[in-house]
Amino acid sequence: MDINRVKFILEDWALYMKVDNHKLGYPSKSILINSGGESSNEVFEQMIDDMDFNNVQAMDAIIDSLEPLQKQAVYARYLKEKKPVEYTRLLSLAMDNIITMASRRIPA
Repeated sequence: MDINRVKFILEDWALYMKVDNHKLGYPSKSILINSGGESSNEVFEQMIDDMDFNNVQAMDAIIDSLEPLQKQAVYARYLKEKKPVEYTRLLSLAMDNIITMASRRIPA
């Protein structure tokens, strides 16, 4: 997976982590099926949003599976938390691991 794609998903993940969400997982809108086989922009946009959300959830699981200091480095970079000792090295290792795992778990 391309590093730019990973960074884009990480930015979405950071936004996801900063939002207070107490929903039960039910969609705010339901997708309607139009008679006549037409497709609307809203359905396409909802599909893209769902894919982005699935990518963010997969990224959250990937980050959660990192070693604790690597996870702390990612949190420091994207969530502005406290930087661990050897931050630069740990973030580099974390990014390498994230790219490797994301290549297997997140569709391009």
